[in-house]
Amino acid sequence: MEVFRKYAPKEKKPHGRQPKWTSEFMWMVAQKVVEEGMTYREASKTFNISSGSVSAWVRKFRKGTLSATDTKHEVSDGLKIYRLEEQVKELKTEIGDLFLQNQMLKKALYHSQQKKKDNLSVITSENLDQYQKAAK
Repeated sequence: MEVFRKYAPKEKKPHGRQPKWTSEFMWMVAQKVVEEGMTYREASKTFNISSGSVSAWVRKFRKGTLSATDTKHEVSDGLKIYRLEEQVKELKTEIGDLFLQNQMLKKALYHSQQKKKDNLSVITSENLDQYQKAAK
């Protein structure tokens, strides 16, 4: 049984602005500074970011609050369910269209085979050799 929803649930906007860099990138830069011994200045020149950003990321990395996956901007469960239901609906429609197209192609193939059988009684240049062999 499908649940009919007229409108999608509203997506909650996260507080603050979106970060310029992904959390994976921040984690990678902080890891290079802490574990590989890169200086803040080297990291800022290499990755074209400010040394203050590198310092903040390293502080978060050492505290353990900086993770490789972004958990701050998660989508609500209701919105995830709605998106999945919409995707299922689109896939069902596509499967139905492909099924009808397959049936139509099967009918066209059957029809062309019937036409070919009907045309075998007519002597053409392609089947002339068959009739000459049968006449001997």
